[in-house]
Amino acid sequence: MKRALVSVVIMACGLSLVGCGGSKTASEESYNLPKAKISVSKDTPSWKKDKEKANLTWYVNFDWFAQKWGKDYATKFITEDTNVSITYQAGTSENLNTKMASGDLPDIVTLDSQDPLVKDAAKWALPLDVLSKKYDPYFYNGASKEEVTKYYTTKDGHLYGYPNYATTKADYEKGGLYGNEAFLVRKDIYEQIGKPDMSTPEGFIAALKKVQELGLKDDSGKPIVPLGTWPLLTPDDNRIFSGMLADMIGVPLTKNDKQYDRFMDKDFQKWFSTLSQARRDGLTDRDMVTMNDDNNNAQVINGSYFAYFQPNIIGDTDPMSQRSLKSPDASYIAVNGPASTIGRKTIVQGPSLEGWTLTFISKKVKNPEKAMELITYLTSPEGDNVMNFGREGKTFKMVDGKPVLNEDLLTLKQTDPAKYETEIGLGTHPWVTDSALLSRQMGVSQFPAALMQQKEWTMDHLVFPGKITNLDAMLSKESGRNLNKINQNWSQTVAKILNAKSDSEVANYFKDFNSYRESTGWKQITDERNKQIEYNIEKGQ
Repeated sequence: MKRALVSVVIMACGLSLVGCGGSKTASEESYNLPKAKISVSKDTPSWKKDKEKANLTWYVNFDWFAQKWGKDYATKFITEDTNVSITYQAGTSENLNTKMASGDLPDIVTLDSQDPLVKDAAKWALPLDVLSKKYDPYFYNGASKEEVTKYYTTKDGHLYGYPNYATTKADYEKGGLYGNEAFLVRKDIYEQIGKPDMSTPEGFIAALKKVQELGLKDDSGKPIVPLGTWPLLTPDDNRIFSGMLADMIGVPLTKNDKQYDRFMDKDFQKWFSTLSQARRDGLTDRDMVTMNDDNNNAQVINGSYFAYFQPNIIGDTDPMSQRSLKSPDASYIAVNGPASTIGRKTIVQGPSLEGWTLTFISKKVKNPEKAMELITYLTSPEGDNVMNFGREGKTFKMVDGKPVLNEDLLTLKQTDPAKYETEIGLGTHPWVTDSALLSRQMGVSQFPAALMQQKEWTMDHLVFPGKITNLDAMLSKESGRNLNKINQNWSQTVAKILNAKSDSEVANYFKDFNSYRESTGWKQITDERNKQIEYNIEKGQ
């Protein structure tokens, strides 16, 4: 997500997000909330009645977020409707911890849903249910999704944070959703070598070797790299050589309603041996283990890779768009790549109730009434529509009951997404947005042109990962620490596997990784995850 705005684990019990028990919190009166300035109604959102102006601060816990309120169409329209202006603050968890310690909290706070601070939300955030009852009952009656509010209501009976991108089973039934991971190839080279079947280990290696033998050059005059990958290894993000590869070859997420150990799956390990072989044969980017964002962007823009593992399609919006504009016939497309050797179907995990972030109204909020009105507005279909499409007659028109961006804006979005984000801003303030609604409204045209085919490819493989929603959100503090250690060890193991000299070395590295897990609380992590799976099933996921 950090590479484009246009593409989600809290600890356990007490004040946790969902799950374990907890005692009742203080009564509504204890929050000392000011009296509502207007007469509220469950049938009419309060922002339509309240004409008072307010300036609020909104902290987004991502230091890369650089949007400015009031500088683009989206925020100008939102302020026109709600009379609320926002001063954004962006930073890291260290910055936010400092604010927490000093008591100098902003009015609204957005965190990654996995941030440990979420578990203590009752200490620093006001319950949205209390605020809604007092200031804007429409939040529950017409704005938020019932399935979402029920899921995120804690055992103390309160709802503290509201997610963005939260997607329900009902959303899947309505259709129009897309995944975000795919195996990509450079279109012209793929066609030049006869569109080979790369779904088997043998076909995969053969295709890469064929590209190598052609001796092709990229736009900068350097040899084409047969196999590249998105930036690979960080301690908490191993999407490519864990989740994505396992998805591509159809490794189950659960079995008999229990966590399935994807790492120890024989098919998974076989494909790792294949990737290690590709590395030994000189078919991969020599820097793939240490690749950073800037290096990777340059490779994509120059068309340096033939084949490319992409776990975050939206995250490559800008480089993919630049590549497509630069060389349309040599852009990247999604194809059926590595697949199961035992007949499983490829899966692409779609969005779930887990979403991406959670947004809260802090106990230090200067104007709780206006803050609640803004949250209600943004979570409602009407506000969501303004945030993503703007104003009818100015930025979009209705066609067959759906909003369609003006042609000039749609062209800008598809050809220059960076400029569109900065100047137009529609869809770039997504902190409580309903991405499922957006997908149904716009279809594939919501994406920049360079991503359309990639996104369309995901639709045939999309699965609802409801059973594993918030799987690590409910881990105990001890298990959370152990999982971080295991993830770090897996990062190191991946590097060892990719540089292994033989298949037997690969097998030994998997054995070593498994031994490390077993000695680092893996059984407890598995038990806690299985309890969350049980909870999700009880919740209808």
